[in-house]
Amino acid sequence: MSQPWQQDPYQRRPVDINAYAPPKRGGGGWWLALVGIALVGVVLAALVLRPTPPAPSEPAPSPTASEAPTAGPGMPFTMPGSTASHGRWEVVEHSWDADGVTVRVRVTADGGRVSYGFVAFSNVGTEVYEPLPGAPDPEIGSGVLEAGQYVEGNLYIPLPRGDSTLILTTAQGRQMSALPIPG
Repeated sequence: MSQPWQQDPYQRRPVDINAYAPPKRGGGGWWLALVGIALVGVVLAALVLRPTPPAPSEPAPSPTASEAPTAGPGMPFTMPGSTASHGRWEVVEHSWDADGVTVRVRVTADGGRVSYGFVAFSNVGTEVYEPLPGAPDPEIGSGVLEAGQYVEGNLYIPLPRGDSTLILTTAQGRQMSALPIPG
């Protein structure tokens, strides 16, 4: 027989099935979405607010720009930060020697003001190679073209023979486009 002071523990409180349900998640996935949006905002702000390197005090001599045809071949590109400044470029020809490659390049400004420069890398490495003086005339380096102008010239790049990539940059070195150089 049970003692009066000992009662069944289930009689002291009512049994409710909701007491055994898993805890509810607070806020659902909203906090995760907010963190994602904040990260995207930080990345975009870093890209937009990136300082540009100062322009050289003296403009580099470049080949004489000519009037461009209204339409033509080449890989389209757009200047970073300016959709109104755009053009096309192409590797016209290339030839390898024991120490590197000579590349003939044409850059065309279709709209706005376009600046250009070049670097390259071997497809089997990560080292960046810059053109050296000594390419056959007309030699091309970096420069600026206005809408309707184009320039064609040669680069000499001292890189190991093999499949490589030529990068079109702004005159300040920001990458815009890339084309292959077969090895």
